[in-house]
Parts: sequence; C-alpha cells; structure tokens
Amino acid sequence: MSTENITFRRLGVDEERANFDCGDTDLNEFFFTDSRDGCRQLISVTYAVEIDDELVAFFCVSNDAIRSDDTSKSRLRRIRTRIIHDKRYASMPAVKIGRFATDVKFQGKGIGTKIIDLIKMWFTVGNKTGCRFIIVDAINSPNTLRFYQKNGFEFLDEHSTSKTDHTRLMFFDLITFKR
Repeated sequence: MSTENITFRRLGVDEERANFDCGDTDLNEFFFTDSRDGCRQLISVTYAVEIDDELVAFFCVSNDAIRSDDTSKSRLRRIRTRIIHDKRYASMPAVKIGRFATDVKFQGKGIGTKIIDLIKMWFTVGNKTGCRFIIVDAINSPNTLRFYQKNGFEFLDEHSTSKTDHTRLMFFDLITFKR
C-alpha cells in the first residue's frame, strides 16, 4: 500500500465514524464515542487518517505544555537549555497527541511512523500555534514505548520505569525535526 495519498480529515461531533478496529477496546471506544465529547467540549480535535479514502488510523490533539512538575529539575533544565533565550518560561508550549491508533489491517507497515512525521511537519511548517514540543502519554508497553522512541521521543521523567504506571510521558522537540 502506497502512503503517498495520506490525508487528515477533521472529525466533527455529529460526523459518522467509519468502521475501525485497532485491537484495543479503549482506543476503539475513544474513536467512536469519547472523541465526540472532546470535540463538543473544545478539549481535543480528532482526525481520521485516510489513504485513498480508506480509514487507516486516527489521532487526536490538544494544546498542552511541559510544566516543571512533569519532570525532574535536572531534566527540565536540560530541556530548557535547548531554547536559546534569556527568558525562562514556567511552562513550555506543546501539542499533545492524546490518542493515536492504527487499524489492525495496517499495523506493522510503517504507516504510524509516516503519520507521526506528518504531524511533526504539520506543527513546524508555519508553526500556527507557537508550540515547541509534541508530548504524548504513551501506553506503558514495550511495543508502544519502542515506537515513540524510534520516532525520536524521549521520556520526560527518565528515571520513572514503574511497571504499574499505565502511561509514560514522552516528548519530541520540534526544533530537531528535519523535513
């Protein structure tokens, strides 16, 4: 399957959701039900990802920030030193990928990485919202964490490796993205 014809389509509250199954009950429920509430409450926006008019994935985004209580002081200092400016911000602007899933028929084919690259490009070309980072609460599973690491994401709290945490907060510095 060629990924040359990838399109993002913003989903509205009342818009019909196409047939989709990523193999995860919670993510499927989000797509069919909860994404409507996020849109209705102006909390998040969900996009269908289509290739040649076929739904292959979805993601939702919202505004967020990296705050000092998200990570250790030493890690925060290293992140802040990436920003060349005398002013030190209490929080650093970010866009959050709230949910991201690929339909089981398309998993393992590199489509997820292509979508992540397109999201990175989306927030660097024209930088419409003034965000420097992409953050994600990645599901704490080896495959998911490996996927985000492979795509340049780093752990915000590099020392937290708790197996009991459902998610791990990760970030990507958009200034490093090479188009």
